Formats: sequence, C-alpha cells, structure tokens
Amino acid sequence: MDKYISNLISEFKNFAFEDISNYSEEEKILFLYAYYHYFNGDSSKISDLLQGNTFVKGSQDQITGIYVDQESDNEDVDVVVVICEKDFEFPSLLKIFKDTEAAIFAAKENKPEARELLNAFFREEEYKFSDVKPLKIRLITDFNPKSVVQKRVILDTLQRIKPLHDNVSYNISFGLDIEYEILEVENPREYVDSAVIEVDAPQNFVHFGTEQSIIVNLSALSLKKLYEQFGYRGLFAQNLRYYVKNAKIDGNIIETIREHSENFWYYNNGIILICDDYVIDGASILLKRFSIINGGQTTKLIGETDFMKDFYVQCKIIKNKYESDGEKLDFIANVAEASNTQKPIKDKDLIANKIEQRLLKRQLAEVGVYCQIKRGEKINRKLYPAAWQNTTNEELGQFLLSFVYQKPGTARGGKATICGNKERYSLLFGKRYDSCFLVDLLRIKAYYKLWVNQIKKTDDGSDEFKIGLVNNGMFFMTAIIGVICKIYYRREILTQITSSVISEQKMEVVAQHDIDHTIFAEDDGQKFFALFNYCYKKFYRPGYQFLRSFKERYNNYSNFTKINNNYSTYVFRQIEFEYRTGIPEEDLRFLSNVLYHPTEIELQRDKALLGKYVNVVYSDIATVSDVPENVSMEIKEALVAYRTKTYKLHRVKAYEVFKNVACDRIARFAPKSLEELKSLRCLDEAQITLYGQDILDIIKQYS
Repeated sequence: MDKYISNLISEFKNFAFEDISNYSEEEKILFLYAYYHYFNGDSSKISDLLQGNTFVKGSQDQITGIYVDQESDNEDVDVVVVICEKDFEFPSLLKIFKDTEAAIFAAKENKPEARELLNAFFREEEYKFSDVKPLKIRLITDFNPKSVVQKRVILDTLQRIKPLHDNVSYNISFGLDIEYEILEVENPREYVDSAVIEVDAPQNFVHFGTEQSIIVNLSALSLKKLYEQFGYRGLFAQNLRYYVKNAKIDGNIIETIREHSENFWYYNNGIILICDDYVIDGASILLKRFSIINGGQTTKLIGETDFMKDFYVQCKIIKNKYESDGEKLDFIANVAEASNTQKPIKDKDLIANKIEQRLLKRQLAEVGVYCQIKRGEKINRKLYPAAWQNTTNEELGQFLLSFVYQKPGTARGGKATICGNKERYSLLFGKRYDSCFLVDLLRIKAYYKLWVNQIKKTDDGSDEFKIGLVNNGMFFMTAIIGVICKIYYRREILTQITSSVISEQKMEVVAQHDIDHTIFAEDDGQKFFALFNYCYKKFYRPGYQFLRSFKERYNNYSNFTKINNNYSTYVFRQIEFEYRTGIPEEDLRFLSNVLYHPTEIELQRDKALLGKYVNVVYSDIATVSDVPENVSMEIKEALVAYRTKTYKLHRVKAYEVFKNVACDRIARFAPKSLEELKSLRCLDEAQITLYGQDILDIIKQYS
C-alpha cells in the first residue's frame, strides 16, 4: 500500500494541492481509500476529497472522514474510521463502531459534547441521513488478516453486531480490499479469462437454443471461490451496474445462507453469467471469457459470508451466440437490462444500455475521454491520466444543463433528474454534441477545481464572500461562461435578450444548443484561471451582492447555487447589464485571447444547429395590451381560483399548473386561441395540453 500512498502524494503535488506527505498515517489511508472508492481516481475531485477529512488527533471519537456514496442506491452517508495496522486489535475494535455511532447521533442532535466539525457536516442537507438516506459506518485499515479463516471470523462477528439505530450499518475494508479497488480503477478487466465451477451432479442441466446455453445448479462453495479469485478482476464487469449495498435485502440473503441454506435454491432468483464458450467435464464446467451479468449481490454476499455446508444456487449460463464484438456487447447489454429486476434499479442504471449512451461513450473514447455510463464502472487511470479525461454521463449532463441550457441550479441540486426526468434526459442526450465542445466542458471542471484550490491557498480575507461562492459555484460559473460564449459567437442574441419582456423569454433566447465547435483557444490553465476571475468579479460576485442589498443576512452559499431563479434574477441580470450595448472593447480583447476563433463554416454549423434544436423560435411579442385593467384583474382572480382547484384535485404543485408570472401574462394579454396562448411563451407544452383549453374558456367569460 505504501507505493499507492506515494503515488497519491505525487498526484496531489502535480495538481497544486497541499503536500500531504507530513499528514498523519490515518489521513493518508483515508485519502487513498476515498480517492478510489468515492471518486474513482478522478484528480478533479481532490478538493472534494479534502473537504471530507474530519480527522482530529487526540479526539475522543475516531471519525476520520465523511463522504456521500453517490453510487449507492440512496446516496448513503459514509462515516469513515481509519485504524492503522499497529493499532488493530480484534475484537476490542468492535467497540469503535458503537462509539462512532454515538458520536454521530450526538452531532446530529447538536449535543454540546459533539465535535463542532461534525455538527457542521450534519447540518448540511447533503449529509442528512434518514430512513431514505442510510448511514454507513466504515472502518478501513491497512491491516490484512493472516488467513481466510481469520478474515471470515472478523466479518462474521461484525455482521452479528446490531447497530444502535435503524438504517445504520457497519462495514470493514482491509488493506487488500483497498488495493483491489485501486486495481479496478488503474487496470480494470472486462471479463474473467477462464475458471472452473462445480455443479451438483453430472448431466443435471437443461439446454436451450442452438448455441446450447444451459441452466445448472451451481455449488455455493464454488461460487465463493470464484468471488475470492476474481471478485475485483472482471467477474462483474459486464453487469448493468456493480454491487450496490442494500441493508434490508442483504440481511435477508445472509440470514438464508446461515440459517436456511437448504432453502436457498427456492428463495433466491439465482445468477446469470454470459461466456464465449464452456466445456463440461462431469460435475465441473470450464468457463471461457465470462462475466456475471445478474446476481452480483448474491455472489458478493455468498463470497463474504462464512458457511461450511455447501448448498446450491440456480445458475443460467448463456453462451453468446454472436461473432462480432459489437453484436456480442449489444446482446450482453440487452440481457443485463432485461434480467436485473430483483434489486431496485435507479434511473441512471436503466439508461446505461441505451443506444445514445453507448454512442456517447464511444464518441468520447475517440477523443481520449472515458465516460462512465454504468454505476461502479472503473476507469483505467493509465489510459486516462488527466483530470478532464474522465467523466460520467450524469456529470456531463450537469455541465450541458448549465452551459447550454442555463439551468445551473438544477445541475447542482437536481442531479437525479439528469437521467430520471424523461424530458430533461431527451433534451440533454437526444442530440449529438461536438466532441471538442464536450472536452472543453470537462476542462472547465478540471481547471475550476484547481482554481478553487489556488484561491483557498492565497485568499487574504478581503472578499468575505469569495470562498463560499467559489466553493459552491462551479455550475453557476459554467452557466456564466455559456452565456458569454453564446454572445461572443452570436452577437445578435443581445438584441433578442434586451428586447424580451420577461426573464423566462430572456433565458429561452440563451438556452439553445447552438455551439458546434471547440470553445477555448488553448488548453492553458492560466487562461482558464483568468476567465474564472473575470466571470467572478464582473458577474458572479456582483449578482450575489445584489441579493445581499435587500437580504443583508443571507449567507447560505450552497442554497444560493441550487436555485435557477437566483442565477437568472441576480447573476444573469449582471451579464445583461454589462453587455447591454455590446461587449465592451476591453472585454472583447480579453475574450478574444481566451476563446476559440471559429471558421465561417463552423459558424454556419452553429446556425444550422440552432435551427435544428431550437426550443422556442424567437419572435417579437407585443409589449402593449389592449385588455382593460379591470378585465385583466378579473381574469387573474379566476385563473388563480382555477389553479387552486386544479392542483388540489390532481395533487400536484401549484406552479405545475402555471406560475404566477404566467398567470399575470395571460391575464394581461387575454389570448383567444391556443396559438395566441403559445405565443405568450409562459407555459410549456404539457401545461398547454392539460390546461390550455380551460384557460381559454375562463378568458372567454370575461372578454
């Protein structure tokens, strides 16, 4: 493990983060584990890694770090305790779990004896665990049990300890477990080359298909051995997602293994694996180039639960019936998606095998970027060493939502909707983006994290808002850069912005997919830093100050950057004000040095893209209404009454029927047809479909 820690120290230095060589051994082990387990070796996340460190030498509680496990089913809160090998004394260490749990709940309840740093963590929305957001207490150590038996005794004892509170679980990771996770990131495998499994009896199987796929009863001890040998080396590589812990389901499976193993075959759905070929020899089967695509949870729990008496698991062995690599992968993906139903599947799991996701992964791979489209998928850090060279489909969606579609609040606070909301998913992934453009978005990510780190090192305290704003502002900053780029490349949109009546119209003008080329002149960190400083001083900070001018005590930077309306009302307003008569000459010179200069062909491509993907075609809307004010007021009152009745009847949010600003606009202009209602551009298509005719009927009563 020492060599991995040494490499991590170098990684910190390479990206201008603090020298951790003099940090405590506990912190070094924490950083190593968290870097690979929570952040998949992504150097752009080092600042997030450091923020999770809570180690205080000599503290009564031994909590070393706190992280949110983004790849768990419910984004569990992980509280990490590090015990170095020299301090590892079993079973006395088991008391640490109880003490840690007590310290956590003391902090959650703001008890005076709790550490203030822990109190600060658990006040943040992201770290508030509950019935739907579980808490995991994880002890990690560089200690390795001397034998498989010793490891099983420790794990078995830990599994039998009942936490003090519901929805809390205890976990432990040894030195080799950490090293295996590192290998999965540094050098992932796509399958197991070959291995032998044992079944219950010779000839006891069922054939299916011309390719001769079979169903067998697999020995649990044989499956345990398979897991121990290849659990981190390709055994689950082709699954829809990797193992994701679920305490309730896992507990039921473990109980069956221990107490009712003779009934396991009846209670469990079994496992499915796909191989290129197999050879049967009596009760043994040699598998070639294979991976488990369903049953990772069952396999892991059998692999890590102590039992002596063998039992059997239903196993479907599918022989891939296709020859080409492309057809093989499609077949594996389809079987994996169709068969993964036992454990709750997240929206981002279900889209993992969609054609647009696989095309996106392939497109980015061609320009040197690894895109994770499946939870738990590991990146090969040797092939993709730079911070911008790795991303996830969700993360890329966040940057597109911010830069292109001007929704930075949703990008930060509504990450789950990237794949979970059908309309948003279609908006983001239902079209093709230029590869160089996507790479530049990832460069924003990489350099922004470095810029924040530099600010933290050099900040003199003269700007009281700066640390809080930049710490939480990556997507606000991305949205600002998006507006600047669109105005820089297409100056005519300034007129459209300034002549629009309401803020929704202004945002619609900007929120179009209309850049089809690279956006930065060079991959130069100093130029990125200069751009961030420019955006911060000119737009971001003044926008926040504008809010503070009438809300003096407002200082919740995290909440500020989770709300789209804060961006459009305060920050976007600054951009419109500064550029109201055009980009100033001094600013143009600066931007010309930072931004890419597209060819005429590329600019024409931008216009073609705007015509293809425009959300709302811009047209001038009347600013003067001929509807009498008293009639407008009557219409508005009737519309509000209709909205109240409708949202209560259908149990939806009031704004989902229509917003206040839409109500005002409809009452002001009193449209007489659906086309006129659409032209006001204050309702979306769904609202017009559901409520449009009712709205027109109300207007008709008063016009």
